[in-house]
Amino acid sequence: CVSKNKSLRSSVALALMKLFQKFPTETFESKLQKLITIVCNALKNKDSNERDIARDTLSKMVVSLDMKYLPLVLSEMAVSLCEGYKLHVRSATLHTILVAISKVYQQPSVDSTDEILSLPFDRCVPAMLDLIHQDIFGKASEIKEAQNVEKRLIKEAMGRKSQDSLEIISKTIHFKPSLATEQAKERFQGFTHASAAHALVTPFLDRLRDPDVSSSTMRKVRECLNRVAVGFSNNPSAKYDEVLPFVFATVAPFVHGQLVKAISNNDADLETSDDEEEALIEVSKSTLSGGSSTRNAKKDSPKAVAVATWTPSNLGDAKSQKSALQMKKKQKKAFHRVTDG
Repeated sequence: CVSKNKSLRSSVALALMKLFQKFPTETFESKLQKLITIVCNALKNKDSNERDIARDTLSKMVVSLDMKYLPLVLSEMAVSLCEGYKLHVRSATLHTILVAISKVYQQPSVDSTDEILSLPFDRCVPAMLDLIHQDIFGKASEIKEAQNVEKRLIKEAMGRKSQDSLEIISKTIHFKPSLATEQAKERFQGFTHASAAHALVTPFLDRLRDPDVSSSTMRKVRECLNRVAVGFSNNPSAKYDEVLPFVFATVAPFVHGQLVKAISNNDADLETSDDEEEALIEVSKSTLSGGSSTRNAKKDSPKAVAVATWTPSNLGDAKSQKSALQMKKKQKKAFHRVTDG
């Protein structure tokens, strides 16, 4: 299916795949893997027209095949397109495949946890997310954002295809996170999340949990989660009784956990500041006469005298200890301010 000038013949590749489907399963799978490798190698071509042909051919092959062979295509793409400009080609190819799948894929009706976790497309979500994250947060992103470097980006690097892929995936998966459990996940080897919805959202939340997360990463995560939310809103299997608990369970650890921690830290700071303000000031005895009085003053240890402390009153409408302390600081600044004239 490759001509002498190393260009892929799309019609020949598709015809061979149809022919291989007539073979026994073992023979078909071995032939299919070689055919997919040939098409993925054609994606390395530096001619953009040849890459377009190979990308269109691969998407047609995926649509014609059973969805259980999608992991084979994803693994071959990850191996063949792993450096340089090929990273942009890989993300564009994944987007083309997902667009083709979304046009023909219909969500099957499932009622049990085992059926949901055994859906072929949903089981491919972690592998697809791995490719997408490498494009948004990995080397491909560094190439796009590099400054002071003369570079010529290929056309696959233009646009935001990985974000579009996220929206398509979230629109296509079967949204039933309530039926997924940890016990069911353990029965399916290789599935690392409780459901496809969790596999889609968890990697982004893990990046937000990093204490050293940068502002650019937070911006990218926010944009990606917005696209995921748009996809969920267009997902036919997403119902209110499933979406609302999932959103609450996703957001609650960040809202309540950080809020309680911030309040406790503020209270601790206020207690410390109050202790500093109310610290006793040591006042030594004055020595008006010399001689024995001075010697007696040196013998006697200085006594700690409590200084009158400032307490909040109702005049300033101080509703809490924190607001009272802030009001006191403002008054001190106003007292020591020097005015012209």
